[in-house]
Amino acid sequence: MKRSLLLLSLICFVNASAQVDHWEQLVNAHDTWTYFKGNSEPPSNWNTVSFNDSSWLTGKGSIGYGDNDDSTTISNVSSIYMRKTFTVSQKNTLQSLVLHSDFDDGFVAYLNGVEIARANIADSLQPPAHDDVPMESRETTTHNGPTTWQGGVPAAWVIDETLWSSALVNGNNVFAVHTLDSTNSWDLTTKYWLHCATSSNTLLHDSAASWFEFNSFESPVAIIRVNSFGKDITKNEKIDAYMDIVWDENSSAFASYSGITQLQTKIGIKKRGRVSLFNFPKNGYTIESKDSFWEDDDIEPLNFPKEEDWVLHGPWADRTFMRNALAMHLTRKTGNYASRTAYVELFVNGEYEGIYVLMEKIKRDNDRVDIAKLNPDEISGDDLSGGYIWSTDWWDANWYSTFYPYGTTNEKVKYQYIYPKEGNIAPEQETYIQNLVDDFEHSLQNTSIPYKGKYWDEYLDINSFVDYFLVQELTKNIDGFRASTYYHKDKNSKDSLIKMGPVWDFNYSLGLTSVCNGYEYDGFQYNGYCSAQIPAWWRKLVLTPAFADAVNCRWKELRSTVWHEDSIMAFIGDNELILDQVAQRNHDRWPLDPGTVPLNVQVIDSTYAGDVDIMETWVSNRLDWLDSNMIGSDCATFSLEEEIALRKNLRLYPNPSTGNITLLLLNGLHGDLQIRNQLGQIVHVDAIEEGTTKVNLGLNHLENGIYFVEVKTSVNSVYQKLVIQH
Repeated sequence: MKRSLLLLSLICFVNASAQVDHWEQLVNAHDTWTYFKGNSEPPSNWNTVSFNDSSWLTGKGSIGYGDNDDSTTISNVSSIYMRKTFTVSQKNTLQSLVLHSDFDDGFVAYLNGVEIARANIADSLQPPAHDDVPMESRETTTHNGPTTWQGGVPAAWVIDETLWSSALVNGNNVFAVHTLDSTNSWDLTTKYWLHCATSSNTLLHDSAASWFEFNSFESPVAIIRVNSFGKDITKNEKIDAYMDIVWDENSSAFASYSGITQLQTKIGIKKRGRVSLFNFPKNGYTIESKDSFWEDDDIEPLNFPKEEDWVLHGPWADRTFMRNALAMHLTRKTGNYASRTAYVELFVNGEYEGIYVLMEKIKRDNDRVDIAKLNPDEISGDDLSGGYIWSTDWWDANWYSTFYPYGTTNEKVKYQYIYPKEGNIAPEQETYIQNLVDDFEHSLQNTSIPYKGKYWDEYLDINSFVDYFLVQELTKNIDGFRASTYYHKDKNSKDSLIKMGPVWDFNYSLGLTSVCNGYEYDGFQYNGYCSAQIPAWWRKLVLTPAFADAVNCRWKELRSTVWHEDSIMAFIGDNELILDQVAQRNHDRWPLDPGTVPLNVQVIDSTYAGDVDIMETWVSNRLDWLDSNMIGSDCATFSLEEEIALRKNLRLYPNPSTGNITLLLLNGLHGDLQIRNQLGQIVHVDAIEEGTTKVNLGLNHLENGIYFVEVKTSVNSVYQKLVIQH
């Protein structure tokens, strides 16, 4: 009940702050305009109210070359200058100004002489001359050039409130547009509409255009608007676009119709995803921020650390919208890096696209994967040893493992270069990282003996592998060990070990999916359904007592602190309070047919709160099951780090063993040998003489369990854990 009251109060607060009553039209593209053919420069004040345009031509818009989408036909020109006078009543009631445009090839728009929008015109042209040319041609191709003649909707710009509120006046105003054409163009399109939002409940101007639809609301999450000028965003290559973010860290609500932005930037954008891209109507996007010259540029959206590469994740199957955000939160709580996340509501070319999650793309950066920069000329010594990021995924391989996955011999495990990228990595660097990964995989084939003089734990960072394992198993992520799996390594001078992570892609996790029995809260993922494609070394690692015990210890530590059920449920509850207000808008935009569920989803509820309850129940059951079934045993009286350090002079194999073991004694190690069980009882004693390097022991009489092998010297004790499995 308390949660319901909080939701209700927050919803009422946001709804009460909404101010838009309806939308009206100030300028219609098909009104009569005055215009000047841009074969020469017009007077400098041509776009102001005071300018006398009586000598200009007049014609009904659209004005162009008469190719079946124009009302007024003119001969080819370099550009065209157009003016439309309109009257504003009760300016104090206006809440927003929105420009719609269907244009070819570029334009700059003015309100009473103040520039309010431009598209496809270089920022350096202030203002553009009559014979300047747009940045690229937009000659008519489907969804690339003009769209309204094909039944499309024009692109939209929400005008910056600081611009229009000072420029607009009660009474007469002028809306002026300079449209520029590409060289050797055979098409010119000049359709421009201006609409306003008003808090008045009466009609003050003209009714909105018949096609006009603008989702006016105030949201508890940031608003992102992407404008690609009507050009289709595809998966093939990034296209140029603009991005606005409406957000203020000191505010609790953000208006979709507001032009007050936290950030405005140029971007390159394309669609992203694999299963989601081809099977879901709601797609994600990859974004690269740009400066005024369309060069890569770092930005700080929503106070994230500066960077240029971003992801807009669009939850479709996940009707709670929070599975990726929750998984990243759980990972960050372990002290490991995972992408920061922020919920947003997205518009693309004026069309509402629903709830998205802004995320950091995985890349090398001090605030992301913090490893050394690796230049192409760093091909020897410590320089060559880092930093690298690579992955296991469904995509084409840059190289193949020596080994097959656990349950198939159809194809060996695939690896991909993430950093340096495939086109940037030097041949010597390829050889280095491939050989290192091969050694790492070989060391895990038998964790009881060294490979090339090093044990398995001398190749990998145990803590990062432990935490990665636990995040994937807590969420029961069906792809967590076989795809979207990342690794990284720094230079040897800083850290010589391979680290797991960052984590990524929890679309099918936390009980959501029917695939691989992901909806069942019991069972492990590393050896469960669909584990055939998981690298086989994961099972060997889990069967290594030192690793399994480290997992068990870490699980208990996390469960008593940052992964306590109360903490997890608090995070879910806080997110639900925010998203409950916006979920219905998303569902209205992306409805499901009655009685259906998204592809590969086990079950959904008819309400957003119901979907959250389904996930909460699953998480609670999953925690209980893992508490009772976690791999490994209780923490030993000494830490894993101590064990690794002290066993350098004492090694034994095989481990686990049926009882016949070999001790390797290095660096002159000798003294009294004692073997104890978990109760501390001595089950075997012996003496190791000075100069002995190998001892064979027959311990077949010992019961299954964990034992501690200790050599007491005159200085200290050196020990190793032993597992007996008959």
